[in-house]
Amino acid sequence: MPKFSKPIFDPLFYVLIGTSILCALLIFVREHQEVDYNTYRFLLWNLFLAWLPLLVSIMALLLTRVAKGIDLLIGILLLGVGWLLVYPNAPYLTTDFIHFVSNPNYDNRTLTDLHLWYDLILFFLFSWCGLLLGYLSMRHFHSIVSYYLNEWFGWIFVLAASFLGGFGIYLGRVIRLNSWDVLFNPFRLIEGVLEGISKNSAIFTILFGMLNVIVYVTLFIIRNKRLQQFKALD
Repeated sequence: MPKFSKPIFDPLFYVLIGTSILCALLIFVREHQEVDYNTYRFLLWNLFLAWLPLLVSIMALLLTRVAKGIDLLIGILLLGVGWLLVYPNAPYLTTDFIHFVSNPNYDNRTLTDLHLWYDLILFFLFSWCGLLLGYLSMRHFHSIVSYYLNEWFGWIFVLAASFLGGFGIYLGRVIRLNSWDVLFNPFRLIEGVLEGISKNSAIFTILFGMLNVIVYVTLFIIRNKRLQQFKALD
């Protein structure tokens, strides 16, 4: 079997770096627009956490270049579990819109207030960046699973990870668990998971699982369509 040769860094990776820098600059500019501004610096921390699944998936791609046999299997399994734990951090950024919606400072503002539209774009860019980070990291593992198993297992992995990610978002946003609780507070994690099993969490999981699937499939199809067009031009 030929060696797995998925590119480590594609153009989207650099777009995400640029978008992340832009998000940070928007926060900086916003903080200097109002004296009594309710800071959104927490978005920067959440954006940092959203980068973790992509960093883990890049490590998995690198591992396919340097390891083989049982070492590769164990490494991919460990990184895969780690990725599943941190993957929800990426689409989690979409839930930060709740801070925009519930901000009382917007109650008495008109649609001509540029601060309102500035913050709307700010939250959208953070959310979009999180969705793209989740997409690219999942695409890496999708490629690995499809290559070493088959295409069917690859898509089963995408569906399972998407809905597990939806439940992970619920645990983070509603139950207030963190990815690192699995290492530093496992009993709190177990308690939180049991607490999170409910009708509301099921609906929440389905909604965000569908969001993850739709975003991934849409971008996956667009990318493959472009690759086919480029090949047709050769």
